[in-house]
This record gives sequence, structure tokens and C-alpha cells, in this order.
Amino acid sequence: MKALPVAVQGALWMLTSAVCYVGSATLIRYIGEDYSPFLLTFFRAVIAVIMLAPLMFPVRISSLWPERPFAVLMTGVISYVGIFLWFYSAGRMPVAEFFALQFATPLFTIAFAIIFLRERSDIASWIATFVGFAGVLIVLRPGLIAVSVAAIAAIACAASYASVNTIIKSLSSNVPTTVIVFYANFLLLPISLPMAIVDWQAPLLADVPAIVGAAVLSTIGYLTVSKGIAMAAARVVQPVNFLRMPIAAVFGWVLFSEFPDIWTWIGAIVIFCATTYTVQRGARKKEAAT
Repeated sequence: MKALPVAVQGALWMLTSAVCYVGSATLIRYIGEDYSPFLLTFFRAVIAVIMLAPLMFPVRISSLWPERPFAVLMTGVISYVGIFLWFYSAGRMPVAEFFALQFATPLFTIAFAIIFLRERSDIASWIATFVGFAGVLIVLRPGLIAVSVAAIAAIACAASYASVNTIIKSLSSNVPTTVIVFYANFLLLPISLPMAIVDWQAPLLADVPAIVGAAVLSTIGYLTVSKGIAMAAARVVQPVNFLRMPIAAVFGWVLFSEFPDIWTWIGAIVIFCATTYTVQRGARKKEAAT
């Protein structure tokens, strides 16, 4: 059987990640208000380390102690903040609205790369980025409706993940990505343990599948999105990310009778278009330079 084109494979990996992330957020929406996000973050860390440990077997012993250990440590700390905010916000707001705000992650990533990694950008890309953030305001509509703590947490979660993306991009030139990902998740264990002990609550047996499922799906989502980005250009796979929104809308509508209003859709489309334009423009400039 003839193999699928690389671009198609990358898009399929990205689609898989979209389904996994939406599935994880849906399970969190189901149980999130019954358990402390500190506790859920710890459970997620344990399961992620178990799942990722086999990936370290092919890594050379000499690579296990990474260069720039402080930066690797920061990936763990900021990942903890991002995952905690993910559990907090996903458990307390409609699934589709949550993912509409998560579209801000690429915008933050672009801005952070320009500011901290000194990546070059032109005025058109900056304008598109600001338009994308205007889309966030359309979703939130501050001053017209009350902005919830969960919505603020969702935006802070997007900024946290963008920070991790920026650090990983900075590290990837001399530290294997597998090592970075493993350490980021492994460090979640000692970081999340103290607050998990403080908020300890034995999960109900009926809730264990949802807790484990949320952790497994989010970990698979992380791996598959990384695979998709590695296999195909960002300009190919980035548009597939928008499928998270309609998938989340279907899940929220069927399971929780939640459906995003027109302003959430408009804001999400504005964010998506701005992000896609910036990614496509950056890709064209790189091709022109080569």
C-alpha cells in the first residue's frame, strides 16, 4: 500500500491531537469541579511519566544530563502552571469557549519568540498578532459580560504553554526534544506533590476512568501534536488545529447541552485567521530566504 503524503500524515497526527485534547477537556469538564486542580495535575504527572518513560530507552546515557539544566527546570515549572490552569479552567467553563481561548497559544508563542528569541518580524505580522488578540477580546467581551476567573485562567494557560514552546525552541538546538519533554513531565511530580498532599482526596471509584482518561488523552495529545509539527510544515498542520473548536462544540452540545454563542465563533475565527496568516507569512519568508 502506498504511503500517504507527509503533509497528509502530519495533518492526521494533528487531527488526532485535536480529538485527544477535546476528549481530555470534556472529561475534566465532567469531574473538574469535584476535585482540586492541584490533585488532578499530580495524577496527570504520574500517568504522563509512566507513558513517556519508554521513550527514554533509545536515548544515550550522555544525553540524560541536559545542557542548560536551569532552562529545562523552567519547562517543568511553567508546564506545571499551564497544566494546573488547564485543569482549573477546563473544569469550570464550556468546552468550546475554553478551546476558543486556547487558540491564543500560537499568538503568544509568536510574540514570545520575537521578544525573547529575537526572531525577526515585520509590521504585517505584528498587526495580524494584534488582530488575533482582538479576537480574544471578542470571545471575552469585557465590559459587556462578566469575565469569569476560569476564562482568565484559560488565557493564562495559553500564555504558559506558549512560554514552554518558546523555551523548548530555544533548547532544541542542543538538547534532544525527547529529553526535554520527559524532564518537563518528570519534574511535574515533585513540583505538584506538595499541593496534592494538601488537597488530597481519594477519587471515587466511578471517577477513576475519567481521571485516568483525561491524563492519558492529554499526554497522547501532546505527543501527537509534536509528531504532526515534526512531520509537516506549520502552515500545513496549523489550520487543522481549528477543528478543535467544532469538535468541542459537538461534545459540549451532546454531553452538557452547551453551545457557543455567535460571538465566541466570531472571536475564534478571528484568532484562527490571524494565526494562520502569520504562520503562512513566516513560512513564505523562510522559503524566499532559502
